[in-house]
Amino acid sequence: MQMNSNILFVEPPRNFWFVMGEYLPPPSALLILAAYVERELPGIDIDIVDCQADRLDWQGLERYIESANPSMILTSGFTTNTYSCARTCEIAKTVNEDIVTIVGGIHFSFTPEESLQSFPEIDYIVRGEGELTVVDLIKTLENKGKISQVQGVSYRNNGKITHNPARPLIENLDSLPYPAYHLVEENLKRYHFTMMAGRNTRYMILEGARGCEHQCSFCTQWNHWGSRWRTKSAKRIADEIEFLNETYGGVFLWFSDDHMKLSLRENSER
Repeated sequence: MQMNSNILFVEPPRNFWFVMGEYLPPPSALLILAAYVERELPGIDIDIVDCQADRLDWQGLERYIESANPSMILTSGFTTNTYSCARTCEIAKTVNEDIVTIVGGIHFSFTPEESLQSFPEIDYIVRGEGELTVVDLIKTLENKGKISQVQGVSYRNNGKITHNPARPLIENLDSLPYPAYHLVEENLKRYHFTMMAGRNTRYMILEGARGCEHQCSFCTQWNHWGSRWRTKSAKRIADEIEFLNETYGGVFLWFSDDHMKLSLRENSER
């Protein structure tokens, strides 16, 4: 299939709010998603702009979007940067109202109705796990197909907010590609977790599992992942560690798992 789209994944500008000291993480959620889109839709041009690492303010982001001229913009966020994601979409529409704006992440997954009511600059919300849904949505938009058949999205249809049925979770996380660190390779030297490993230690994020079965009242993660815990195999995790170290010099690797469950992971390999 000939693809004409070019997608810009955006890590928007934000105030530093993290409570664990001086810290600049790679945009791991976008890297994971971009890698899957790149593999499944090789005809699409993909770019990632990390406004934190590139030191871009809102005016800088606007200039970047003007220069990149994307057909779609995708960003993702928690509640703490909801407005930053919405403003990213607003700027995109200011540059070119035909740019398709897509948001995802925990906050938007939980509040699709409210978000689409509050932020007219958002075209589509990807709820829950994003890989399969984003690829399906891009294909459908490219082919001018029926958005109503894309599981896991919320959108406006003739002025009415519509929530399509949820998409089942990916069963085999080993099937996912390695995160697309090659798309931010120039920024790898800037990412750091100073308090934990020093400013000059190559810092990368590794996802070993998704979700958690415990239903703690203070946590959103278990609900977001359907109250399930899914893991990559121990071999896949080891291979990914080796790849990040040998390819990019990753030394301090931060596991983003919500729950480690090391004994279960070990038993599953026997």
